[in-house]
Amino acid sequence: MNALYTAASGLLAQHQILQATAGNIANQNSLGYLAQKTQVVGFLPQTVLAVGPQSTQAIGQVISAQAVISQYDVAPGAIRSTGVFSDMAISGNGFFAVRTPSGGVAYTQDGRFHQTSQGQLATANGDLVLLSSGKPVHLAPGPFTVSITGVLSQNNVTLGTLGLVDLPAAGLTSLGGGLYQSKTPQAFTGNVIQGAVNTSNGSLTGETVDLMQAEETYQSLTSLVNEESTRLKTAGALGVLG
Repeated sequence: MNALYTAASGLLAQHQILQATAGNIANQNSLGYLAQKTQVVGFLPQTVLAVGPQSTQAIGQVISAQAVISQYDVAPGAIRSTGVFSDMAISGNGFFAVRTPSGGVAYTQDGRFHQTSQGQLATANGDLVLLSSGKPVHLAPGPFTVSITGVLSQNNVTLGTLGLVDLPAAGLTSLGGGLYQSKTPQAFTGNVIQGAVNTSNGSLTGETVDLMQAEETYQSLTSLVNEESTRLKTAGALGVLG
């Protein structure tokens, strides 16, 4: 019976790994996408207890339970030059702060920005790019410049510094659409590159290898479940299952 618990726990873990890896591969061309990194951890055997009206007694153990720890790789992807003055990439660590339609603050590495008809700087999905003050960027029509530290200037006038932060991998959550949230933003340590964008930080070769390994492990565990189920049925039929 323990082998069945072990295999079932392993199947659940491998299923999570397959989902994360498939997502990384599917988003290879998504600008600013952060790949998910997974790690399987095991737990000590746990005793199964039967609670009766008068006493509690151990009736067995569940062995080798597994779980998957998943977190995002926060390192920016490769920098690709576009020549578009409103596009921005980050060299080193860092994220751009934006305001979502709900009014909350989120962070992104997808620097495909554009000027709206209201003169604001927005992401490809329409989220407003923020200054370090927390206010949206307001621009006059025409080009602008951004320094490597994020200082925004137009027509020889400094408009402010972009809202830029570093985010730790721990506790980072995805909102979808290239947006992420964190309760612990930190001081920005990277550099802003104007006229470029960050690609996905996933490795197609590495993700493909991980996918093949996870699929192989999943198939092996499936075979183990089938074999153990057959053994238990045979043992039950013979009256030797205890």
